[in-house]
Amino acid sequence: MNNHSNKGLYFLIGALSGAVVALLLAPKSGKETREIIKKTIEDNKEVLERTKETAEDLIEKTKSQIEYMIENVS
Repeated sequence: MNNHSNKGLYFLIGALSGAVVALLLAPKSGKETREIIKKTIEDNKEVLERTKETAEDLIEKTKSQIEYMIENVS
């Protein structure tokens, strides 16, 4: 995964986190807030799935790199 992809992933995670925090701090009832969060998740399900896949790929590559480094340091 290149540096450009990482920046996009970090931006997406930050944007989603900011949206959730903003919704939780908004002066609305709990029911209204939950409905807004549910709708936001449903509207962005595809983006969330791609983000999950990208994160899983990044984790797998990082694990491989760490294993390689451990094997070659000995």
